[in-house]
Amino acid sequence: MAVDTAGVDRALGAIGTTFRLTRLYPPTHPAVMEALRQIGDALPPLAALGTVEWKIGATGLHWHGQHLLPRNMQIAELAGLLYARGIRAITLNPGMTAEHVLALFGVAMGTILPDDAALGRITLALGRRSSQRLERLRAPTPPVGVPAVPVAAPPASVLPASAGPAGAAPLPPSPVPGAPEGAGRRAGVVFRPDVVPADVEAKRAVASLGSAATLEEQRGAVDKLHGLAPQLLGLHDTGPVAAAIAALDHMLVKAQDPGLVEAIDKTALALSDRSLVGRMVRRLGEPRVPPEEREALVAAVGALAAVSVPLVLDAFIATPVELRPPYRAAIRKAADRALEPLQGHLADANPAIAAAAAEFIGLTGSPQAVALLLPLVHHDSEFVREAALIGLAEAGGREISRPAMPALKDESVSVRLAATRAIAAGGDPASSTVLIRRLEQEPDEGVLAELLQAIGRLGAREALDVLARYAEPGGMRNRRSGMVRAAAIEGLRHIARPEARGLLELYSKDKEPAVRKAAEAALR
Repeated sequence: MAVDTAGVDRALGAIGTTFRLTRLYPPTHPAVMEALRQIGDALPPLAALGTVEWKIGATGLHWHGQHLLPRNMQIAELAGLLYARGIRAITLNPGMTAEHVLALFGVAMGTILPDDAALGRITLALGRRSSQRLERLRAPTPPVGVPAVPVAAPPASVLPASAGPAGAAPLPPSPVPGAPEGAGRRAGVVFRPDVVPADVEAKRAVASLGSAATLEEQRGAVDKLHGLAPQLLGLHDTGPVAAAIAALDHMLVKAQDPGLVEAIDKTALALSDRSLVGRMVRRLGEPRVPPEEREALVAAVGALAAVSVPLVLDAFIATPVELRPPYRAAIRKAADRALEPLQGHLADANPAIAAAAAEFIGLTGSPQAVALLLPLVHHDSEFVREAALIGLAEAGGREISRPAMPALKDESVSVRLAATRAIAAGGDPASSTVLIRRLEQEPDEGVLAELLQAIGRLGAREALDVLARYAEPGGMRNRRSGMVRAAAIEGLRHIARPEARGLLELYSKDKEPAVRKAAEAALR
């Protein structure tokens, strides 16, 4: 007869999810803590069943002849790891907690023995061979009341090396009485509990960089990180290195002592391996990167602008449009440090490289950006012209408005769009005259909508009348589209006059859905 496993399945689902998260994040991560809370919520129905014993197979858990959650890959993987370590059954007693489940994960990963006290109310049953092997791993304890007598080392041979037969191989050392079986085979493996892994040491050093208050503490933390540089590079992991470089760059902003600045430069240089920087740049363009790691990568790539900028340019071009924002964030982080490496690529023969460099120069926020981008507005390639105008819009300032006006007549629609946005970003209300004049000549509705929004942002005196006219539906022969009318209403939201608000309230009841939604959004 089948057994109702609803409560068991719920508990196992929470355990499987937590097992996957604990292999990705530390126990203090919010996701792991939330998963542990869900285990705690799922344990009472399981405890109501009393003592539960599951059989452990190579492909999953079995209870009363039923395969529990056969399609759950996390539970199957956990069971497979336990089975590989010789565990054949697991007994869950009432009173089990989420911490006991964490200890079970440690057994599966080999960091905890199957009979460790941390398992609490969980009991693991080993196979015959596994139990014998576990007994051999234990250190022999002397009987009660009998002092432990150290085993004397065997005396060294007093025979000279030539006493044996010629060419005879030396005899292997005799095993020490009382030594565990197989100790000779494990002689090459040294367990050093006092040695912390390099990535853990790096995390501690990065944390000490942030908490160091005095100059001596800061210098000590930087020197420690410098000593860990070879080990970190040997891990071939971008995460710890990126976090270390980001912490050094953050400290460099506040550092005033010349010796400390020099130590930070040396440590950053030791960590800036070109192949590892290339992996960090590629990692930036991956879709599933944890937010903390992505933030560290952005800071590290920006800090190493002298090395990373050429790599960022190539990766930016090869990455889909929706995955490019992290590269822009890295250039913003680099700021003036990226300006010099980018200048050499403005005249690149490849228009894609030149266009990416032009857009990035605008992102640096440097005062020299406008002077470098203005000649590119007349470039032969429309991609470079568009990118130069996008860069000018990022740089901002009233001085960009007049040079961008000729591009309103460009043959490329994308260039005209970029020119309109650049003029709006310039913020000069006097530019509205040119934009209003262009409304009657623009054939593309997308550019026309952008012109109307720019007129509203600039907020000139004549803007209200123009936008009110284009918000109207028009006549039978000259019917305006919903996109154009909605753009005019979005422009009206920037005009702080009672007449503009009255128009927005009127169009919030319009029959056109796009117009009605734009008016409602503007009123909020």
